[in-house]
Amino acid sequence: MNQLIVIAHPKKDSFSQRLKTELENEFIQRGDSVKIRDLYELNFNAILTDRELKYNKVGKTAPDIAVEQGFIFWADEVTFIYPLWWNAFPAILKGYIDRVFTNGFAFKINGKGPVGLLHNKKVRLITTAGMTEESLNASNIFEGLRITQEHGVFQFCGMKVVDHMYVTSVTSLSAEEKNAELKKLLQKVFKRESIES
Repeated sequence: MNQLIVIAHPKKDSFSQRLKTELENEFIQRGDSVKIRDLYELNFNAILTDRELKYNKVGKTAPDIAVEQGFIFWADEVTFIYPLWWNAFPAILKGYIDRVFTNGFAFKINGKGPVGLLHNKKVRLITTAGMTEESLNASNIFEGLRITQEHGVFQFCGMKVVDHMYVTSVTSLSAEEKNAELKKLLQKVFKRESIES
């Protein structure tokens, strides 16, 4: 299986980066092909310009975006790893979505409305948050993210969201607690995959 991991965290020693490495190693051990797109390491240009919008409208694709769309096209599954900042994607990941998931590639608009074009793709979201699970629940943030991220982006594009996993209070966890969370996440990912395969 072709596994694409898209990570949006600037700190090289972050929990997110460690999780990316562990996932990559597990996928490889299972015999999967893995490609990594570290948006900060790539210095990904997250700004969608008027010029690019006009370019897209006539069916053309910027060269850097054609590369990223090639990775999405190649993948059977895409895993997004990112921190929750201001109850949303980090700006670099939002810009990636704005620029990569374009009309004609990820979806199209016909007379009846939008139609997703990425039906053969599965997506997994792994979100870290400094806030507690209780505070996120009390603020209805989980439901908001289900609507705006899972449904509003990926299901809109026809992708199947196989899971959205969270690690809460991540900035307060001890090294031992982070190890336990990492183990729990890996067990969940690979147990779920073995059931669905």
